[in-house]
Amino acid sequence: MKRGGLLLLTGWAVLVAPLAAGETSRLQREGEYWVQALVGAVPMPSVGRLKIATRGPVVVRGESRGDLYFRLKKRAKAMSEADAIRIFQTFAVKSKSAGEWTYLTVMTPDINIPSPELEIRLPRTLKQVVVENRGGMIEAREIDGELKTETIGGRLTIDRIGADVWARTGGGDVQLGRLMAAARVFSGGGAIRADSVGGETVFETAGGEIVIREAHGPIKVSTVGNILVERAGRSVTAQSGGGLIDVREAAGPVVAETSGGSIQIGRATNVSCESVAGPIKLRGAAGALRAATGFGAIFAELGSERLLDSILSTSAGDVIVTIPSNLALRIWAQSDSACSGGRVVSDFSEIKTRKVDSPCLKPTVAEGVINGGGPLLRVSATGGTVYLRRKK
Repeated sequence: MKRGGLLLLTGWAVLVAPLAAGETSRLQREGEYWVQALVGAVPMPSVGRLKIATRGPVVVRGESRGDLYFRLKKRAKAMSEADAIRIFQTFAVKSKSAGEWTYLTVMTPDINIPSPELEIRLPRTLKQVVVENRGGMIEAREIDGELKTETIGGRLTIDRIGADVWARTGGGDVQLGRLMAAARVFSGGGAIRADSVGGETVFETAGGEIVIREAHGPIKVSTVGNILVERAGRSVTAQSGGGLIDVREAAGPVVAETSGGSIQIGRATNVSCESVAGPIKLRGAAGALRAATGFGAIFAELGSERLLDSILSTSAGDVIVTIPSNLALRIWAQSDSACSGGRVVSDFSEIKTRKVDSPCLKPTVAEGVINGGGPLLRVSATGGTVYLRRKK
């Protein structure tokens, strides 16, 4: 039975009313392909929920409107226009409503033809939008409610979302613009980049860099590549299988671990970082510091804020610590045996080196109190030199 351009099937409405006249667009040629567009509109509540299921590239954009508009662009290689028409007739767009949910499903033929391109314009005030893609990129923008996107493989582009975001791609880059709430993003092999995240941030990728310009909630990220966090409003936990970890500013504790790269931490309070084989740089960190590397130097420029008991240790390399003149500390520093060139070099006369009867059998140790004493800073360099520099 057909009503108002809709072919009604047992609870489903198959939309066949593109264009104002209720017909599909004319077939056109684009290179070696026949092309046809199918457009239509579906009534839906402006504060409801929507689930989209499709295959191929999909673009979803919120607008000030009271219905859902769609445009499906189909492509096919065919010997003739008649053959193309027969192929295009096997496509369908189905809609269904159940409670506050509206379902839109794109049906495609099980033959080897290009995936269709789907464009959706919907009420931006929806509570929730779910996009499931059987293979292709997803772009979603201007939605006030929650967003959940998943694709077998393809790029994700998400921007200006008012509530929580959950996104997964089997393989592809993820680009996030401004997100007002929490974001949980997973990629099977691509970079994840975000401009601003308003809530908790959880990013995981099996291959690619992670870049976060700003996040107001706690951050937890994991990759085999590089990690950059420019500004974190709370804590940061970062793990890399072999890349650089760079956290430039964090209002909470920072935990950074990498299996084969360097670590750089800027202004942060309470830092714990470990590299299997790479240098560590701390600049302006305060609170309790824990830095350890199996192979590489440690550079620590202490800030003027209060330091708590801290440890800096390398198994193969130098440790260079720059200390403000007015910072109150107790220092214990140890270097490898003098027979291996180990030394403790200090700009502070208060730091005294112990006399060692057998320097080839014992490490060089220096200790002392600066500005009346305070938290204990322990520094250890195996096979290298400890430098205690006064900040000018």
